This record gives sequence, C-alpha cells and structure tokens, in this order.
Amino acid sequence: MLEYLLATDDDDFLGPVRSDRCPDVLQPTGWGAVPVAGDGHYRIAVEGMEIEFAWEMPGLQVTVHGTPDKPMVEELVATIARQVGTELAVQVRVIPL
Repeated sequence: MLEYLLATDDDDFLGPVRSDRCPDVLQPTGWGAVPVAGDGHYRIAVEGMEIEFAWEMPGLQVTVHGTPDKPMVEELVATIARQVGTELAVQVRVIPL
C-alpha cells in the first residue's frame, strides 16, 4: 500500500471537488480507470490496483492498494494531481506519506 497527500503549494486547504465531477477529475485520463465501491469518498480500479480518495485537512489523501510498480503509481498519482489542480485552479503538489 502506498499513500500520498495532494496539497496546494501554499498550504491552503485543497478541495474538495464536487461529487458530480469526481469521475472526470479523479479518474486519470488515458489509464482506463473505472469507479468501484469501497471505502473513501471515491474509489477507482486501474492497472490491477484500487485507489481510494479521501478529503482530509489539508487536502486529498490518495491510498493505493495492490501496488505492482511504484514508478507507475507515481506517474498515475501525478496525472490525478494535475487534473485536480486544473479543476480547482490551483498548483497541486504530491507528498508521499
């Protein structure tokens, strides 16, 4: 299991994304992710993993279950961070936990 926090560059609270926008924002473009039921505010399955999203202070916690390849996971999380930043019009940084 790998965990990350998506936070703003200036440490302001990040988010949340409106629930009706989660499929467009939290499913990484080009990865073939699909929503699945489970814990968290939103959850997807992609590349043999399940990724759980939970809005916490100060941002979005991303928990990756079943991680086959850390570099691939980091690329995937970076894609999601860019999409969140675009949606919320902020700079987002990825903090490994």
